[in-house]
Amino acid sequence: MLIKNENMKLVDLSVYSNEVLTEGLGQGDVTEQDAQNALAQLYISYTQEQAEVFLVSNMHFTALTVESINLQGLWSRLKEIFCSIVREDSVFGKIIDFILEAIGQIIPLGVFIKSLVKIIIKYFLQKGIGAVCPV
Repeated sequence: MLIKNENMKLVDLSVYSNEVLTEGLGQGDVTEQDAQNALAQLYISYTQEQAEVFLVSNMHFTALTVESINLQGLWSRLKEIFCSIVREDSVFGKIIDFILEAIGQIIPLGVFIKSLVKIIIKYFLQKGIGAVCPV
């Protein structure tokens, strides 16, 4: 699967995943609200990019906010996609791949801003599969 990095270059998901693993996720805990907001910000950056491509001078666009995106159920959709592909016995690196794949299905060819992606990954890893994907 191909994604765009911060430099707007297409990169393979596995290469991106390896970069995230190499750099690490940083210190401190991440709340579900932090992760939700990071996903919303990723979505906003994707929709802004698309709006620039399709902008027509006589059309009016409503500004998107983190709060308005969070109300649309994007977070639930991400967890649903992730939970449909992850397995309880998945290894650490593969879990990161699954998270990135789920994000890629919500934000197709959108820009993956590493600082935001790391917040989402960190939340999923902190909580664990059992907590994120209750049976």
